[in-house]
Amino acid sequence: MRGRSSIFGWLILVGLVTTTCRSPSAELATPALPIRVLPNSVTFFALADWGVGGLFHQQAVADQLNQYAGSLSPSFLVLAGDNFYTNGVQSVNDPKWQLSFEQVYSGSRLPQAFEIALGNHDYQGNVQAQLDYALKHPRWQLPARYYTKVFVSNGVTVRLLILDTSPFINAYRQTPTAYPDILQNTDRQLQWADSVLTHSTEMCTIVVGHHPIYSAGADHGDQPELINQLLPLLQKHKVPLYLSGHSHTLQHLSNGGVTDFVISGGGGAPLGSIADSSRCAFSRASGGFAVISANTDSLQVSFVNQGGHLLYQFRKSLPH
Repeated sequence: MRGRSSIFGWLILVGLVTTTCRSPSAELATPALPIRVLPNSVTFFALADWGVGGLFHQQAVADQLNQYAGSLSPSFLVLAGDNFYTNGVQSVNDPKWQLSFEQVYSGSRLPQAFEIALGNHDYQGNVQAQLDYALKHPRWQLPARYYTKVFVSNGVTVRLLILDTSPFINAYRQTPTAYPDILQNTDRQLQWADSVLTHSTEMCTIVVGHHPIYSAGADHGDQPELINQLLPLLQKHKVPLYLSGHSHTLQHLSNGGVTDFVISGGGGAPLGSIADSSRCAFSRASGGFAVISANTDSLQVSFVNQGGHLLYQFRKSLPH
């Protein structure tokens, strides 16, 4: 019960926000299982801010992931950080592995590959333990703090570039006692990402980081460090999608450029709220996850809530 007790302590500290803010133009929820992914595509699901011991909406979201996986057959699932509240895990034997991951994401239809990013709450614990867990548990795919993989299906190639964004954030770097091992070499990470993107030949490249670049969330807004350091890299390489969490909301922002910004932070933690919905193509303070599919010329993103209803969907052409 230690994992659950720490979660309750965290809630007392930050408060439980249960807002129903949404963008004025947001579609009404439609009946369950209405989504059709792009034909001949690579499909995957994505969510962040999830590890709360199955409490709140985490289990409901996990159940819908399993339900949708039965009909959409995703190749993998992205967990975009804040994997264990409130202070990560302490070892590979920490009870949170069972409470927040193994027992929650146990559906038989779920894909066998969970691609993991690290979040700020993970840095408040033992990051190395999350890397070590991957060595003996093949579903937990975390080969390094940042890494890249290529997925191929139906003749379509998709590159996933997963970054470690917490070391970029000044507030964490200034309090290293609260964030052990936060003082990473971010220049090296950016140089690596630039090299990967320069040599990539896949039909679609999607970049993942825990922290958003742009966000209309009242809980977590724009991230100046990433606007200054990461955004130019995305623009240089015409990356079509940057996927993140951190704000406990669902958002789609386009900001008028080639890159669209999707926040899928409704994985389980208490919800945030939307500060300015006019900035978003879509925004909702809701539990849920994203369904993403890409084929030879298009990318489609859908948001599904914890009740299994389609909230929003958009499609864009891929740059060539």
